[in-house]
Amino acid sequence: MLKGVDEMTRIYLIRHGETEWNQAKRYQGQTDIPLTDKGRDQAHRTAERLADVGASFLISSDLIRARDTAVPIGQRLGLQVIICPLWRERDYGRWEGMTRAEIQGLYPEEWQKSREDPLRTAPGGGETLAELRERAIKALDWVLTEYPGQRGIVVSHGGLLRALLAWIEGRDHPQHTLDNGGISIIQGSNITNLELVSVNDVSHLL
Repeated sequence: MLKGVDEMTRIYLIRHGETEWNQAKRYQGQTDIPLTDKGRDQAHRTAERLADVGASFLISSDLIRARDTAVPIGQRLGLQVIICPLWRERDYGRWEGMTRAEIQGLYPEEWQKSREDPLRTAPGGGETLAELRERAIKALDWVLTEYPGQRGIVVSHGGLLRALLAWIEGRDHPQHTLDNGGISIIQGSNITNLELVSVNDVSHLL
């Protein structure tokens, strides 16, 4: 059972703003791709949306698309951006920079295996879904330990956040769609005591 709301840490999980590889539907993984003009606008809109939530901490993946989404939020809320590599995107190895069609054409067996057994398949020689999920849990546990009972913001990536939300819901495989600049909310008192409050709020981007 969840503890009282005042005792729980509430975390606003943000997927970074749009990049050119998002537009082209290319796997980005841990390749450092900057935001587009639209992505920067999404970051500023997200900052306005979060201005009154009472956040006391702001954490970002170390990849530039996440950092450049977090900076306007920090400026608007008067918070320093804390960089944490644990929140970076899944490593897709040689798939990075490629579209789904390109991967299917060049590595058909690898693609099929990743569909059939994503938990134990490392796409492109990168991370398995199980490894990604374990890293996401470690990242979340660190936040819950460092900021008990507080409200804060984490800027991360679609693949990692989808894996984390699935784990909170007791699923092996990600189900949710997360848009660039979308906001999801979780809360809990520790890593075994978590609640998914809302998923992919994009009302501020419309």
